[in-house]
Amino acid sequence: MTQQFRLATLEDTAVLHDMMYRSFTPLREVGIDWPSVNATPDMIEDNIRDNACYVLEVDGKIVSTLSIRFPWESDKPVSKYPFIWWLATDPDYNGQGYGSEMMRYVEETILRDTLKAPAVVLGTSARKVGWLEDVYQRRGYETFFEMEDPTSGDKGVMMVKVLIPERYNPSFLTPPPWSEADE
Repeated sequence: MTQQFRLATLEDTAVLHDMMYRSFTPLREVGIDWPSVNATPDMIEDNIRDNACYVLEVDGKIVSTLSIRFPWESDKPVSKYPFIWWLATDPDYNGQGYGSEMMRYVEETILRDTLKAPAVVLGTSARKVGWLEDVYQRRGYETFFEMEDPTSGDKGVMMVKVLIPERYNPSFLTPPPWSEADE
């Protein structure tokens, strides 16, 4: 069995679309309306072009993906630290640890060791799929922002994981640009 991490290319769009659609079906079924959950091929192409979209291949088949958004991407970045999103693992490979391997590779090899990022940020649901918050806490993430969504009845949380403690600055953690606190 061979494993390879690499950056996605536009040629991966159809495979990623199929995998993400199947992976995120349980989230759609509980009413989660994140971009990743409803990603179209055009959105996936934009993500590949605009962000660092990594894939994990096992024997030449993409089994997991995770993307990084960087603070310099827009006038209103999600965070001053890199923001990871669009983590998905092919449901046919659930329970084999590929999602954890993908997270570890991006957190340690790319963000900490290569880019020297002091921390990484992500967002998740703390109510509709509250188990996700627990998964990230076990991986070393801590909640730094919560936001109730009265429309969906969900509670979103922003979480941070410190990668290089001596370079970490907690004052860089601010509410995301879509929060009411930022308006």
